[in-house]
Amino acid sequence: MGINKLIQMASILAFIAVSSGQLPKILKQVKIAQLQLIKESQASKWGMPMLPPEIK
Repeated sequence: MGINKLIQMASILAFIAVSSGQLPKILKQVKIAQLQLIKESQASKWGMPMLPPEIK
């Protein structure tokens, strides 16, 4: 997949998220996924990251 197709797809998905009012929820999930990725990739001697509490 070329970078142009990827940019086009991302912009369409962002437009859909904004128009449906779901952008804040999606951004929160992306931030949580980033923090989880950092936590899973940490070395054993690293400190613990501060993760936000899970809201259900």
